[in-house]
Amino acid sequence: MDSISFNPAMLAAVLAGRKTVTRRRLAPTLQLRQDPGRYGLRALTAAGALFTDRHAPADTLPPVPCPFGPAGTVLYVQEAPDCRLRVVRIQVEQVRSITEAQARQEGLSFRLQQGSVQWGGVEPDACAADGFRWYDTAVRAFQGLLDSIYPDAWARNEWVWVVEFVRVP
Repeated sequence: MDSISFNPAMLAAVLAGRKTVTRRRLAPTLQLRQDPGRYGLRALTAAGALFTDRHAPADTLPPVPCPFGPAGTVLYVQEAPDCRLRVVRIQVEQVRSITEAQARQEGLSFRLQQGSVQWGGVEPDACAADGFRWYDTAVRAFQGLLDSIYPDAWARNEWVWVVEFVRVP
C-alpha cells in the first residue's frame, strides 16, 4: 500500500475533516522544477503527466508518474497508520492557479477578528498570541503555508500534483 506524509498541523486538519486535498511538487530532478513557466501540461494519462516545451511545442517530455497512484488508490498516512485515504481525483496544475475555495480545502482554519474572517492557523508563528500566522484570504494563507514547506514553489509557480481524497473508515 502506498503512503503519504503530513506535518503535524496538516495531519490534525486531515483527522478533523478540514483537509480533503493536498498539493505536492513534482520530482525535484525534473526540468519542470528548473523553469516551470517554460512547460505546458499536454495531458494527464495512466502513464503520468505529459508536458510540452513551449519553446519547442512538438517536443513532449517523458511522462511524469504520479507517486500517489490513480483515483481509487488507498494511501496510508505515515504519521497515523490507522488513518487511510482514498484518492478521489488527481490533477496537475501550477500552484498559483489555486482558488479561494480550493485553498479552504487544504486544511486551513479560520477565525473572526474584529469583524472580518482570517485564514491560517496552520503555519507556526512564535510571535503570535496563539502561535500561528493569519491572513485576510485563504489563498494568501495557503501561500504562506506552502512557502514554509517549499520556499520557492509559489514564487516560481511550480507544477504540483493536486490530490483530492476522502478518509476510509
